[in-house]
Amino acid sequence: MSVIVPYFENQRGLDRLLAALAQQDHPAEELEVVVADDGSAEAPAIPPVPFTCTVVRQEDRGFRAGAARNLGARTARGDVLVFLDGDMIPEPGFVSAMLTGLTRADDGHGALAVGARHHAALDGLDVPAVLRWVAGEDVPGARRLQDPVWLADGYARTADLADAGTEDFRLVISALLAMDRALFERCGGFDETLVGYGGEDWDLAYRCWQAGARFTHVPGAGAWHDGPDLAGRSATRAVKDAETLALARRIPLRSTRGSGVAFGQPWAVVQVHGHDDTAEAYLTAAHVLRDTDAGVWFVDRAEVPDALAEDPRIRIGAPPQNVLDRAVVLADVHAPLTLDVPLRRWSERGETHVPGLLTVRSVRAVNRAESNPVDVDPDDPQVPVHAADTARRLEDRVGHGR
Repeated sequence: MSVIVPYFENQRGLDRLLAALAQQDHPAEELEVVVADDGSAEAPAIPPVPFTCTVVRQEDRGFRAGAARNLGARTARGDVLVFLDGDMIPEPGFVSAMLTGLTRADDGHGALAVGARHHAALDGLDVPAVLRWVAGEDVPGARRLQDPVWLADGYARTADLADAGTEDFRLVISALLAMDRALFERCGGFDETLVGYGGEDWDLAYRCWQAGARFTHVPGAGAWHDGPDLAGRSATRAVKDAETLALARRIPLRSTRGSGVAFGQPWAVVQVHGHDDTAEAYLTAAHVLRDTDAGVWFVDRAEVPDALAEDPRIRIGAPPQNVLDRAVVLADVHAPLTLDVPLRRWSERGETHVPGLLTVRSVRAVNRAESNPVDVDPDDPQVPVHAADTARRLEDRVGHGR
């Protein structure tokens, strides 16, 4: 097992963290720590510890916690990666509890385990006093602070993430996070283009969820942060607004980006097959894009139809894997069609297959090998998906339903 610690000019915090790791019940010979320095003026000093501890460094180009964690993960040798921020102080038993929780949650598609983050005012305490505090002793000068209510409420609502859904990536925080290396590498690690405070953990968690992983919260894996949650600090709005704008480009949910703005990353990836006729390609695109955050790929056309060339949502060839990985819905259009309702509304029915016309699947279900679209009769008058009436001229159909 490898513990990755992102670090920036906080020797006091690192001394506390390493001292707390030295008191874990997990065998020291089975534990390594990699301290990933995010451009400090001076490299961190490593005190004597009973486990292997390595320092790796990257240059200072702003707050790049995601890149630092990736650097640490590349250096680490363990099959399980635990990410523990440099201002956290783990309780005795933290490492073992995280490992147990991760193992129990993994059903073959990978898992993310998040520990229980607590907050305290520990100013002025030396390392032995801090260790006594995290071990549960009363220590003069130490004071417990309010734990994040939003996290507690979220874990209660989801039965410690056992009942998590698509939106619950927000309950995964990288301050104390564990995952298996195979899942980390399959999902590409943290997005290194995210610079500044926050967002990289939610982005990674969302991608892991779409890849089929399960989440779990491990209440017994406690670690303490010296100081309040971000919500208890200043400049919260500016920091959170920057995070929201960054995630809007990456996570295609209405809760992260609202509606009405087109992004390179769509909510639905639509693969259009067999549309050699330019007019039918145009009409199909107009229907599947209507009132829906979607991107269209004409998979077997050599070029984008001229009438659609100015729409940035239209491409040719196969959709890029990194775009498909972040999408929620994968739709395949098998022949020219029309839709009486927006694709988003039709997708609310779940996975469906209209023979010869349209297949709608969940990206997460596909990645978990659980996709099983329900067959829908295209001749049912209640079904809003229809074969295009290709005998009629385009001018008679544009803006007039079928």
